[in-house]
Amino acid sequence: MSKLTSATSERAADALTGPVVLTGATGFLGGHIAAAILASGVPLRAVVRSPAKAQSLVDAGAEVVAADLTDAAALKAAVAGARAVVSNASLGSWADDDDAYERVNVTGIDNLLAAAVDCGVRRVVMISTVAVYKTQLWRAMDEQAPGYDATKRRFNWSDLTTDWRYARSKTRAESVARGYADRLDLTFLRPGPIYGSGDPKLTARYKRAADRAIVLAPTVGVPQVHAGDVAAAAVSALQRPQSIGRAYNITAPPTSPWQVQRALRNLRGRGPLVLPLPIPIWVHYDCEAAARDLDFRPRSLEAGLQEALDGASNPADGASS
Repeated sequence: MSKLTSATSERAADALTGPVVLTGATGFLGGHIAAAILASGVPLRAVVRSPAKAQSLVDAGAEVVAADLTDAAALKAAVAGARAVVSNASLGSWADDDDAYERVNVTGIDNLLAAAVDCGVRRVVMISTVAVYKTQLWRAMDEQAPGYDATKRRFNWSDLTTDWRYARSKTRAESVARGYADRLDLTFLRPGPIYGSGDPKLTARYKRAADRAIVLAPTVGVPQVHAGDVAAAAVSALQRPQSIGRAYNITAPPTSPWQVQRALRNLRGRGPLVLPLPIPIWVHYDCEAAARDLDFRPRSLEAGLQEALDGASNPADGASS
């Protein structure tokens, strides 16, 4: 990717004078990003598949438009007149078959970026994932760590918890985006497993387990990050021209399901007997670049879980992507 120039600095500084387009705004992470953009005082254009599910976004002051990543014409209409795009919508792990991942997460991203180019919108922040790396255990991986092999089906440690089709499609999506580097001012954010209020997957599983009498929880360390911290990083990237042309790991220090269950029990004042299942494995990502350029400071596990328990509202609570 090209280095930052004075011209791109000027464009980035101007990027927040108009509406920011956010795809996937009614999803779990999208809801947190929408709340962060609105809280910053920036106009938000929320791109959703089902406007009927986005009334809370309208009530919060967002403009809502209907478009799907597979509909190039609708995307162009949704992006027209905007100054920046946050590319968040995608199929998550275990969501569909391989063809659907290619159609949505790869071709769909190509459609969105082409729409931005056609509409003269240069600034794009892409929500990617740490699944684009070839996972290495017991070391801190920075943004230059070896990537996931998207050309051949090989075992990757992340395949134990993440759908390999998802990892491959997100890797391909980043490759597609780099093809636009001379026409777009791109920033990639690569969060780890995400939890927080409104999460129907990881957080919901933790809450269900916390209602049992006994929980056998593994001690494997996972770089879990709160959705609100990913959202804050997205807004920060839009505001900071030094992030153009860069990728950033957006994770927290590794914590285990055993630590999560103990923290939930302490926060609730009740809970199951939590027994550790010793697994001496941990995965860690170096977030020094994000701390330096985006002022990224992930909240503690306890603070993140407290937010999830409180169910702090955001404009898309209860909506699906």
